[in-house]
Amino acid sequence: MMTENMIPQEKAKFPFNMIEGMMPWYPWISLMGWMIVLISFLVGLFVLSPAVQTFFSEAKVVREAAGAGSAFVVANVAAHVVETWVPSFKFFGLGLGLLGIMMALGTIAKRLRAMGFVIVNNIKVSLRPELPSIPKRVRVFQIFALMGVMVLMIALIVGIVLAITVVPSYWNNSIASDLNPAEAGSVLLNQLSTIASYTFWLNPLRMMGMAFLFSGITVALTVILNSLRVQSKSLVGFYEKVTG
Repeated sequence: MMTENMIPQEKAKFPFNMIEGMMPWYPWISLMGWMIVLISFLVGLFVLSPAVQTFFSEAKVVREAAGAGSAFVVANVAAHVVETWVPSFKFFGLGLGLLGIMMALGTIAKRLRAMGFVIVNNIKVSLRPELPSIPKRVRVFQIFALMGVMVLMIALIVGIVLAITVVPSYWNNSIASDLNPAEAGSVLLNQLSTIASYTFWLNPLRMMGMAFLFSGITVALTVILNSLRVQSKSLVGFYEKVTG
């Protein structure tokens, strides 16, 4: 009986070879994803929540009159900075969890093909069915996996850049003395326009990344179902040839 090590390796081109190389690591990819989600929860619990509580612990007039460097301004900056990067970080973790699922499905599909190769090569040549080529849907779900993770990573990078540049620069000012009196064309209003506008495209970008990953999982499931269907059809054909 042939073993899996005796099966000829079908070399994939870049970037598919990179994705296939990641498949055996699906447990660690999933673990990393859920660890990121846990870290996001802890940041929200121990950083964001106390910052919001500190900022809203006084009357509106007091906290808005506070100057740069005061406890209220520092808490307000911390809250807005965390709100900027944590959602993208959390979605990236969820994306890695879905990527782990997709890599596991890809591993199942690959092992089904290996099992089919073993079975076919232990059948007499005159009765041996032809081993089908790799379906194009395999490449489709691999591309979806790559695109999904890349889109979520881009969203995370954008969130981090905003969180260390524009967001703290704007909110590290007194609301009453600096932010509210800001005039048209000022640096502060330009920063505010950037902060107010990024959510309208960054949120859909994250959703696009998740859509790629969910679609990839669906396609990977169809690859497994198709592999089982082809193998079942081949075995039925072999049985008919033998009994005929």
